[in-house]
Amino acid sequence: MNRVYVGDSNIWIDFRNAGLLDKLFRLPFTLCCTDFVLAELDDFDHGALTQLGLLVETLDSSATPKLAALITTHNNSSLADVSCYLLAQETGRPLLTGDGRLRKQAMHDGLEVHGALWLLDEMLTHAVIPPARAATGLEAMLARGARLPHAECQTRLAKWKA
Repeated sequence: MNRVYVGDSNIWIDFRNAGLLDKLFRLPFTLCCTDFVLAELDDFDHGALTQLGLLVETLDSSATPKLAALITTHNNSSLADVSCYLLAQETGRPLLTGDGRLRKQAMHDGLEVHGALWLLDEMLTHAVIPPARAATGLEAMLARGARLPHAECQTRLAKWKA
């Protein structure tokens, strides 16, 4: 069964910064985002993303009050991020996020949650990229302001550069 993972804005930005956006779509699962995330990624080539295989989910009008409530509950998450949370919650799909608060809330609520480091690990597991490329990608993410756990990044960088 092909699993579908819901990615928030940070994931797409981090992997573009790493120069690995196209490689994400070589993983053996489907990646999706909400129409709110796509709107937030206004400087991305939306057509290229969908050609690579990005599935874009549109939330219907019944989601509006739920999204408003989630923004209040999650205190400081963007509309795009809570739309991913809602989609993951309602579909049972795993959430891919780089947002710390969203991650904590999703884990608290029992959702499966992964981030950029897990995706890099998966790229290595499935031989999408070699370890040295994972290292340069992670360094590029960090250089462009990705907020990832320092110790976990250092451990991976040491292993991938060995």
